[in-house]
Amino acid sequence: MRYLFIALLFLTACSVGPDYKAPEMSVSGDWASQDGAVSTGQLQAQWWKVFDDPLLEQYITAAAKNNKDVRIALANVRKARASRKEEAGAFFPDISGSSSADRSQSSGASSGANSGQVRDNYDAGFDASWEIDVFGGTRRSVEAADARVGSAVAGYQDVLLSVLSETARSYYEARGLQKQIAILEKNTNLLNQTFELVQARLEVGETSEFDLARARGELQLTRARIPNLEADLKARIFTLSVLLGQPPEALLAQMQEVKSLPTPPDIVPVGLRSDILRRRPDIRQAERETAAAVADIGVETAELFPKFFLTGDIGTQALLFGDLFTAASKVWSLGAMMNWSVFEGGAIRARIEGAEADSEAALIAYEKAVLEALADVETALTRYGQELETRRRLQEGVQSRLQAVSLARELFDVGEEDYLAVLDAERELTASEDDLIVSETQSIIKLISLYTALGGGWESAASNSGQ
Repeated sequence: MRYLFIALLFLTACSVGPDYKAPEMSVSGDWASQDGAVSTGQLQAQWWKVFDDPLLEQYITAAAKNNKDVRIALANVRKARASRKEEAGAFFPDISGSSSADRSQSSGASSGANSGQVRDNYDAGFDASWEIDVFGGTRRSVEAADARVGSAVAGYQDVLLSVLSETARSYYEARGLQKQIAILEKNTNLLNQTFELVQARLEVGETSEFDLARARGELQLTRARIPNLEADLKARIFTLSVLLGQPPEALLAQMQEVKSLPTPPDIVPVGLRSDILRRRPDIRQAERETAAAVADIGVETAELFPKFFLTGDIGTQALLFGDLFTAASKVWSLGAMMNWSVFEGGAIRARIEGAEADSEAALIAYEKAVLEALADVETALTRYGQELETRRRLQEGVQSRLQAVSLARELFDVGEEDYLAVLDAERELTASEDDLIVSETQSIIKLISLYTALGGGWESAASNSGQ
């Protein structure tokens, strides 16, 4: 038995099934959408600091710590680690303790010296069984569990990245709506002044009821847009509060103060194209799932081979309780056992084929994740660069229409133009200012989308939570 044990220990260096090799995909080269708006400099880890907004930074920190989806993802990490410990427990022997006491009486109708005798029996001891991992099935199980821990951690990081992005997005959508409301209120005041001017001129016969009706209608239509924008603003604040793990109304008072929108940078460092494999959590999650699927093949392959066990027990037996712990009452045994599923109708090989198919599907899912990530970044780069150009042109358009309104009012005041020219100029200005605010908001939102697509931001937030 001693020689068998030594031979089995040497065999444990063997692990059946394929060894995992990380998949390789060529992602070198420059970004296809790279233009004057981006550079290959190192991506800023805490990208939200670009906006220089202490309140946003406070919200980001709170969301990383208190968001419910983030906490669920952290619980999934703890569960994966517990499963890994469970799998690793198979490396050690199973030891159980037992004790018993019974009293029995033999039949009095039988012949013999012990007929009708009452006997006590006491038994206590430990049983042990240890499966020697000869063909590496346990090692492959632990390998798969390790990979799934990595997958759970990457899943947590992916959720965290999404939450940080949504927090910043909701925050600036709210700020953009505040600015839209402020511009509409300003234009409403201007239109009210124009209405009062037309009304005064009507009283002295310098204009018509038709012009007054148009001035009143434009004032009412502009004012009518404000309630829906205020409702949208509250909805964004409700969403932001929930992202921070708070009741919907929690941030209403704090978000009442109107703040201007920041100007996004003209040049954004985005890093190298190949960096995306390291930064994007969804890519690393797909890679870890591939590693787990490959290890599962080894787990199933090990079922083709025999399992070897060492068994033993040690304890005491006595007829009198007082003798239970004496030297004479000691009993022990040691043995070896083999268990081999010789024939299962092809079920084991079918499970191996299924594991191989899962591995192939996981590899394809990884390749798909890489391609989708590249497409996300290319799309975000294009949209951000084009939005900056859109904003620049809208700024020029607003300046032109401000001049047009001023000129139309001057001509109206001296009687050289009717009110229709003023009305058209003011309507065009309102529309242009609204478009500009939307573009200013969208340039920030698209910058956030770019940072998200690049996979940045989760590192520092995750390190604060100990991950």
